[in-house]
Amino acid sequence: REQFINQVWKWKEQYGSRICQQLRRLASSVDWNRERFTMDPVCAHAVTEAFVQLHDAGLMYRDSRLINWSCSLKSAISDLEVDYIELEGADKRTVPGHPKDK
Repeated sequence: REQFINQVWKWKEQYGSRICQQLRRLASSVDWNRERFTMDPVCAHAVTEAFVQLHDAGLMYRDSRLINWSCSLKSAISDLEVDYIELEGADKRTVPGHPKDK
């Protein structure tokens, strides 16, 4: 868990200000003096409590399911963003963002 938390803070240092700048360019009307990050000690307890309540209410759960992972985006994507292709049997496919097998 500690390694995960360290990675989260590295991500925040790299991208956090970029996200806020984008929101400012969109003319978001927010109180920037009250800006918080979900892993800040001020917020971390409230975030954990919210996740526990959602889980207890059955609104959030852990499951073994296939997700749509984009190798080029390095992110999960919505079902709406996926072009499904029916395949019969094994078929080698190229994956955007990954080198072809030699």
